Amino acid sequence: MNLKQIIEQINRQLTISDSYSERRLLQIIEDEEQLIYSEEGFDFFLIPIEDEEMDEQERLEGLFVSVTYNILENDRSKNFLMIKTQSSRREVFVPFISELISKDLSNPIDALNDTLKEWRDFWSGKRARLSKHEQVGLFGELYALSRLLQHSSSKLVEKWGGPLDWLHDFESDRLDLEIKTTTKQPDSVYISKISQVAPMEGAKELHLVVIGLEEGEDLDLPKIVDLIRSQISNTIEINQFEKVLHRSGYRDSEKHHYLRTYSVGFVKSHEITDNSPVLKPNLLGDIPGTVEDIKYNLLTHAMDTVELNDDKWLHFSKMM
Repeated sequence: MNLKQIIEQINRQLTISDSYSERRLLQIIEDEEQLIYSEEGFDFFLIPIEDEEMDEQERLEGLFVSVTYNILENDRSKNFLMIKTQSSRREVFVPFISELISKDLSNPIDALNDTLKEWRDFWSGKRARLSKHEQVGLFGELYALSRLLQHSSSKLVEKWGGPLDWLHDFESDRLDLEIKTTTKQPDSVYISKISQVAPMEGAKELHLVVIGLEEGEDLDLPKIVDLIRSQISNTIEINQFEKVLHRSGYRDSEKHHYLRTYSVGFVKSHEITDNSPVLKPNLLGDIPGTVEDIKYNLLTHAMDTVELNDDKWLHFSKMM
């Protein structure tokens, strides 16, 4: 099962458990020992573990963790890592658990700690629904990913890391791509880190890709997500895509909020070199430690660019 299917399965099993008046423990994946159930307004997730009992701890707000036994009727001596939260938090609990399951569970505590680090902001509510600006940015990255996948195997998904806070949205040994999406006319883009469009060292290439969107009826964010899912067949690569997509803040459960439709007006690129008209870090000299987050608007309509046609996308995909 891929990550999306696991999320759907957990939701189904919890709904079934909700319908029983007594405790009803259900498997998430057939022949796997992880269990899920709901009881008295709480959702519970269980992983078999060999550790000794541990008292309940609140690891995140409203997320409780313990090691307990006496759960199974047929094996009351078996210990489980128990993770629980109120059922009202199910919308975030289910994808949290699905990512935990996708990790190496040979050491459940380590897997849990890794997932807690990754999900801290989402769990606390610091990441709300995507803003219009965030939707546009994600749309552009997904559009670029879809075009690259048209000319490559789905392993290229591993090169996408914009939502993971990589310096560039796509990174490989020979080529990085920084994707900027704009709805402005004439087009300009926001540079949040000066290093995003700084010339690369050595032979590695960096290309700034500018995608111009306009209101239209071609694509919305859920449609382009589904398009990419249809382009990927390998389970490992599907899971990688879903993981990065989750980190962007996009949730299928909220897709009805992301139905603004766009048409792609233009796609163009500029290879970043020492001659590019961008703000270069070396021009600023030694930046004092008291200065951070230097940001600026780049007037891309005034730059020398080339149209990104099929041949150019093919070239990029081969370099990655």
